[in-house]
Amino acid sequence: MLSSATVLPVWPPHELTEPERNKCITQDARDYALGHGLVYRALPAEQGGLPPQDVTIHAPTTIVPTPFPRALYEKAQRLQPLFNELYAKVAMDAEFLSTILENSVVKVDDFQRRLYQIWRAVLEEGGSQPMQLGLFRSDYLMHANARDELELQQVEFNTIAASFGALCTRASNMHHHLLKNGAYAGVHPSLCAENMPRNDALSTLVHGLADAHRHYLSETGQPQHMSSPAVLFVVQPNERNAFDQRAIEHELEDQHRIPVLRISLDELCTKATLHGTNRVLVVQSPLHLTPIEISVVYFRSGYGPDDYTSQDAWDVRLMLERSHAIKCPSVALQLAGSKKVQQVLAEPNVLEQFLGQSAHDVRVTFSQLWPLDESHLGQEGLELARTSPDKYVMKPQREGGSHNIYKHDIPLALDAMHKRDQERKSHGEDVAVKEHEGYILMSLINTPKDRGAMMLRAGRGDMAQTVAQTVSELGVYGTALFGVTGKESMRSGGYLLRTKASDSNEGGVAVGFSVIDTPLLI
Repeated sequence: MLSSATVLPVWPPHELTEPERNKCITQDARDYALGHGLVYRALPAEQGGLPPQDVTIHAPTTIVPTPFPRALYEKAQRLQPLFNELYAKVAMDAEFLSTILENSVVKVDDFQRRLYQIWRAVLEEGGSQPMQLGLFRSDYLMHANARDELELQQVEFNTIAASFGALCTRASNMHHHLLKNGAYAGVHPSLCAENMPRNDALSTLVHGLADAHRHYLSETGQPQHMSSPAVLFVVQPNERNAFDQRAIEHELEDQHRIPVLRISLDELCTKATLHGTNRVLVVQSPLHLTPIEISVVYFRSGYGPDDYTSQDAWDVRLMLERSHAIKCPSVALQLAGSKKVQQVLAEPNVLEQFLGQSAHDVRVTFSQLWPLDESHLGQEGLELARTSPDKYVMKPQREGGSHNIYKHDIPLALDAMHKRDQERKSHGEDVAVKEHEGYILMSLINTPKDRGAMMLRAGRGDMAQTVAQTVSELGVYGTALFGVTGKESMRSGGYLLRTKASDSNEGGVAVGFSVIDTPLLI
């Protein structure tokens, strides 16, 4: 369904930008955020230092929701079950993944190569656990076509560490609090509860983990558990965004009576072991006298090479993959979320192999995507990247933001890659696969103009900053518990809206580009 860009009102309403009202709303929003866990750890006192563990600041947010077409929001929610199904099927299709990856990105991307090697090793050995869990987020932008109609176009699909499910739920609650407290009174007729959808992202993610934990407990033929099993959160040390994760932990404990352990990859090197022919995963926690059996391994780290500080960390990832615990995600599912797979799914007749007649509904959300390899389509992509780079972005096989190459930086990056290929060749290395083949090319999305927002960041004074030109990215959450046994549980619900200044290419909240927002349905 299309919406006209003209349906979006001029924003933000000028009444909210008046200093006295802005200051009053900002104070209320700040106090709500600090009082309800909408927080980060504070920045390190010096560059390169560690964040203080006993000081928090509120997360960056807006103080008023941002208009978003109701039809596009509802479409994104309807599509999520199809995306859950799609990526579950991709992760279980070993032939498909091998064909895509083994002669492309794994030849020039060491991080992808090492993940691929773990996947192949466990595949050949025979996995102990047939079930997999995905906690997903599908991200979209509004695209204004030539007729000034708004369409929904997918930016990416996240299969590992899909974050902010808790903080975005709390941001929605904050905006509802401000509404009830009179912050938006007499401002704009659309600013009412009916147009501000409640956010159940936190509940969706928690129920997905609980589904997997319960499945692990119910497996037939399992020997008696060594202890009361727990869910393992694999986390980054000194994580600033720990409270987004803690909220999931607390809900698992309070609502489902499921215990949680939080341990980094490095710590697991000495604390995790496998037991028995079924390779039960056991972790020694400093808080428990006896080792704890693990039902589900939930990765909130491990999505980038910086998380693997040693060979021991890679050995731990292999051990976790070999274990009987249900992985969220498995290495197969992490590979399925790579940009290369996203690009191949967009090629003619590929998506249809997985979704049949439903493929069309998903395909219309895809941007134009190209490989950058030796194929005809890849050569077309390379030509476009050099002749009209201002229309494109180059994406590597990475998650977490700040890795993409935009517009006029693309030719310079390609030249640098070519130079490195020549240097590798001069040293006798195999360069049959070029460095740029580790990237894909994506057409930039034409987002609607003249959309403003009021952004509240810690340490920026007592009033929210009005930004005249912004872009908002909508993410929708889903979960999938699936496996070769055919037993499955899929859920969808909740959203993350991230808003940033239009002149910012990247979009991550954690890396400082965006703020957490909520949609005002128009």
